[in-house]
Amino acid sequence: MGKSAEQTTLARPVTKHGIGLHTGVSASVRLAPAASDTGIVFVLRSGIEVPATVEFVVDTQRATTLGNGGASIGAVEHLMAAIFMAGIDNVRVEADGPEVPACDGSAMEWVALVQRAGRRRLGMARAARPLQTAVWHGGADSWAVVLPARTGLSVGVAVDFPGTVAGRQTLWTPSVARRFATDLAPARTFAFEHEVKALRSSGLARGGGIENAFTVGKDGYSGPLRFPDEVVRHKALDLIGDLALCGYALRAQVIAVRPGHRGNAELARAVRAALTSGAQPT
Repeated sequence: MGKSAEQTTLARPVTKHGIGLHTGVSASVRLAPAASDTGIVFVLRSGIEVPATVEFVVDTQRATTLGNGGASIGAVEHLMAAIFMAGIDNVRVEADGPEVPACDGSAMEWVALVQRAGRRRLGMARAARPLQTAVWHGGADSWAVVLPARTGLSVGVAVDFPGTVAGRQTLWTPSVARRFATDLAPARTFAFEHEVKALRSSGLARGGGIENAFTVGKDGYSGPLRFPDEVVRHKALDLIGDLALCGYALRAQVIAVRPGHRGNAELARAVRAALTSGAQPT
């Protein structure tokens, strides 16, 4: 095997303010450089640290929430996707609020923030964890498979929302790292018209509005789309952010049918187990 790439961190700290999509509560996040082998770690207002790995997923209802010691931080997937696809290994994410800011409902602002922070090499080798076998998770209605690849990450997603304008949509994105910022990061959060009232009654989507989400109806959308297939692109964005919780750079081809946060987390768990098993080369 060749020499492992160096670990990276941010070159400088950066901050983002906003409101949480589900709580509607003001929130801020400060991304700060971190030492080698720190990984991505959320530092909550209580001082509790939550590693951004799948073992710390505590909720997957409409978003991915991480928690530790009774404290939690919600809706981490868009930020995680931006960090993951930028190739940043070590970051302290200092969070002041119950959720990560929703921004415009996509990962576009997070991509810009990470780019503004810049990247710095740390002089320590990144752990070489090539995937050796296919990893599968799911059932008849929703499933995904992760296949080993020599380089990079490619993602294919298929969704099916019968009775809505979205219908069936499919997407194949080779070399995600090169196309993430333009093809996937701008895809926004969405909800279905018939479920918005129920979501808010259950304490969700209280910060949602036209500035950070769109709705999908039987015959149309609540406003103009950024892509004709923005629904499936957002599902791909969420999948990448959730897979980032495997905790390692991932060289793989991923195919997911009707993915959701719960299944994504279980897939990340299976991938992490495969990458850390004794069968993996050193």
